[in-house]
Amino acid sequence: MRKHCAAYPDDSSAAALLGGLLYRCERLDEAASVMGEALGRFPAAVPLLLNYGRVAQSQMRIATAIACYRRALAVEPGFAMARYLLGLQLLLVGEYPEGFLLMRARNELGAPPPPDWPRNIPLWQGESLAGQRLLIWLDWGGLGDELQFARYIELVRRQHGPAELVLGCSAANQRLLGLLPGVSLCAAGRADLDYQVPLFELPVLFGTTVDNVPLPEGYLQPAPADVRRWGERLAGLAPGPGLRIGLCWSSGFWGSRTVESGKAIPLALLARLAGRADAHYISLQKGEARAELPCPGLPVLDFDADLNDMADTAALIQNLDLVVSVDTSVAHLAGALGKPVLMMLKWESGMLWLLERDTSPWYASMRVVRQAARHDWEGVARRVHELLQAWPARESDRAKPEAPVLRQD
Repeated sequence: MRKHCAAYPDDSSAAALLGGLLYRCERLDEAASVMGEALGRFPAAVPLLLNYGRVAQSQMRIATAIACYRRALAVEPGFAMARYLLGLQLLLVGEYPEGFLLMRARNELGAPPPPDWPRNIPLWQGESLAGQRLLIWLDWGGLGDELQFARYIELVRRQHGPAELVLGCSAANQRLLGLLPGVSLCAAGRADLDYQVPLFELPVLFGTTVDNVPLPEGYLQPAPADVRRWGERLAGLAPGPGLRIGLCWSSGFWGSRTVESGKAIPLALLARLAGRADAHYISLQKGEARAELPCPGLPVLDFDADLNDMADTAALIQNLDLVVSVDTSVAHLAGALGKPVLMMLKWESGMLWLLERDTSPWYASMRVVRQAARHDWEGVARRVHELLQAWPARESDRAKPEAPVLRQD
């Protein structure tokens, strides 16, 4: 490919392809150099602009990525992929109104229709729902996105209470989200629905900005009986004083491990957490990453066989003091429960975690621990260890002051 580019310097598509190949090989500086030079000669070449923008966002040069996507749209207005990529980056910098609108391009890029439900249900666009039946479902993303945007169901209920809210969600989330007030679960093939709306459309309808994200304090609650059952079980396995800390170290745990996502820290790097002598560690991990158990030097209780869905995991988390997780559905779940969570975030930040901050507008109980450079999980593990060393003991475990001795006069 390099020879072709040298022989045909006017082939902008070849330069875009070479840059894309270098990008896939994580040779980002080379990719940026190749495509940056080509863009000097072909400033309106859309494939070059898109690929250079992807490289820039991987290098966390977000302003450059945004400029590339805007220039591509100036050349080809309405181009779905450019709108989608621009939307992702605008969300990352907190430009929520425009970002969520642009993310509608997902529908033109193959976002699926509602599975097992009628395909011709009218889209709800905020009109009155009095006496109507509204299907709410997720058309983009995974389990964590479903949990994150479930907060909007409560807003719909408050503003359109007379409506019947019907939720279509993934099997792993059904039992937990089915506990939301005023919500029923959608049965396959149900045909008596008046409107439908994707969860990802609700931030647009409710005018979401960084400053008005709804319900950041927690909005999900597991079944009380499940919470009690897990509490009794933990009392026998992690008795006495000490923090109960949940661990999730790899994304993709309800299916196969998502190696390409980069959202996985080797469990061995977290072995230093054993330095907190009064801590009990509980695995919240599912999937192939469990092969890293047992972890030398870090005793971890593993309840994999009994974590059958998110309702089980939520009930277990309610009995913990803290969750330490990579950017995956467990982090979302802990935040949605209002449970303290340290989220370990890779260098290329996810679209809704913003930039250069250790808090999130989506979850008041979340602390974000970011990589300082690509693949720097060692630095993340070190920072988590420091935070845990300073973490306060459980209220019931703290040393109580001795009662004052009264003088006998």
